[in-house]
Amino acid sequence: MSSTTLKKLARSKDIPSHLERTEDGFFRIVSLDGIRRWSDQRAGEDDATDSSSEPAYDAKELDLTAAEAKTDEPAIPEGTMLVPLDAWNKMLNQLGNLHEAGQQLAEARERAAKAETEAQFLKERLRELRQQLAGDRSSTGQPDVDDGTVPRSGFRSTSALVKKVYKDWRKNRRR
Repeated sequence: MSSTTLKKLARSKDIPSHLERTEDGFFRIVSLDGIRRWSDQRAGEDDATDSSSEPAYDAKELDLTAAEAKTDEPAIPEGTMLVPLDAWNKMLNQLGNLHEAGQQLAEARERAAKAETEAQFLKERLRELRQQLAGDRSSTGQPDVDDGTVPRSGFRSTSALVKKVYKDWRKNRRR
């Protein structure tokens, strides 16, 4: 029964009540027997006068019915356990984070494989250009230099040659 219903019944004198003063203010106190009598009258029971002399419900009976209600609860299946809702939500969030991290790892592996393939292609292209340059030197009579630098070919260093090869490769790739 809600507190507003009890207040209405107490004000209309359907349930006996009295005011008590405490440190926090005034409180309306309602008797439990009065509530039981009122509910018995509402249920259509004619023995409301008997319940005034003797309580309709015994306190021991109430305790027994509460204990019986506890035993009527469904048993938890074996191999399962109750988990607080906050802990469950936290675990689900962590699983979501793990799934997202797995996806990011897979994407990073893809990018690494692509970069490795691209690096391998650029090395092969550099090797071809060096062979081509060596062939041009032999036809022009320039000495072959095998120390990793490209002498007198218009490039000051190997890195300049690599940049040119990469630019050419990017242009060809877009076509």
